[in-house]
Amino acid sequence: MPIAEDFVFIGRLSLDFAHTGDMGYGPRFERLKSPGDLNRWLSLSPLRLPPLPISDVEMEEAKILRRAISRVASALVAGAAVGEQDVQRINRAARQPALVVQLARDGKCMRWHSPTLSAVLATLAADAIQLFGDATQRTRIRRCENSGCQAIFYDDSRPGLRRWCAPNRCGDRMRAKVYRQRKSQGHS
Repeated sequence: MPIAEDFVFIGRLSLDFAHTGDMGYGPRFERLKSPGDLNRWLSLSPLRLPPLPISDVEMEEAKILRRAISRVASALVAGAAVGEQDVQRINRAARQPALVVQLARDGKCMRWHSPTLSAVLATLAADAIQLFGDATQRTRIRRCENSGCQAIFYDDSRPGLRRWCAPNRCGDRMRAKVYRQRKSQGHS
C-alpha cells in the first residue's frame, strides 16, 4: 500500500482513483490539476502505466468518471439511492475497450498493449462495476472511522473488520489519539 506525497493507494483501483478528487474538502484538495498529474497517478498506481497523451477533453472525462464513482461509493456506504446518471456514466465508460496486457518478447514480464486513457477509464469503470455490483464485495465498502478523514475504502482484511482507510495512516492516528487520552486521564 504505497503512499505518495499526494496520492494514497489503499487497495481498490476505482476507489483509489476516486480519492484523487477533493473528497468533500474543497477544490484546493484536487489532486489531478493537469494531464501530468493524472499520468503521475497512473504511473504510481497498481497499473504502473507509462506516460500517455491526455487531451483537455480526456482529462475532463476522467474527472467526470471519477465523480460518478465517488458519488456511487458514497451513496452505497450511506445506504442511499445511487444516482442514475452516475450509474450510466460508469456503464458507458466500461463499454469501451479496456487495457490489454501482453507478454514481453522474452516471455518473462508483461506490459500494456497500446494503452490509451479511454482504455484506462474503461478499466477503472469495470473495477467499479465489479465492486459495486457484487453483493459480497459491496458489503466491504466502508468509510474511514477517523472523523477527520473522508476516505471510502474496500476492506480486504480476512475478518472484514477494518475500521480505517489505512492502518499506517488513520489507524496510527486514531490509536495515538486514544493513547494520549488515556495518558491524560492518568491511566497507563
